[in-house]
Amino acid sequence: MTALQRLTRALESALVILLFGMFLMIAVLVVLRYLFATTIIGGNEATIVAFIYTTAIGASIALLRDEHIAINYFIEKLSPRLQDQLQKIRLLLLVIVNLVIVIYSIVWIQRTGGFLMPTLGMPQVVAQLSIPLGGSLSVLYCGARLLR
Repeated sequence: MTALQRLTRALESALVILLFGMFLMIAVLVVLRYLFATTIIGGNEATIVAFIYTTAIGASIALLRDEHIAINYFIEKLSPRLQDQLQKIRLLLLVIVNLVIVIYSIVWIQRTGGFLMPTLGMPQVVAQLSIPLGGSLSVLYCGARLLR
């Protein structure tokens, strides 16, 4: 098993844990709210942060598997050679876009990451790091597909 496959498995395991944790937290919050008229302080914020990370990580894994949203009607009409060339151009453009996102997100985090989340009291950088993480993983996975 390659390092990339081990990383992907670890990320998929993290996604399962995050999604299951979100499900449990939301179920508990609903029961507490409607049956006991109470809540867990910071439960909503924690669920939102988990959702942000699942989105960032899941999007990068979708790129690896070519499972992202695409309309391929016209591309499928082209020759296999031309399809392959367009695929490489698309992956290269995704690398560029994600690199720009990573660079600008780091600048943004440096400016705003120290502010605290209202309920949890944690620095916003905890949630904001999902953006350069997801962008970096996307660059890695697009690069891996380009090298195939």
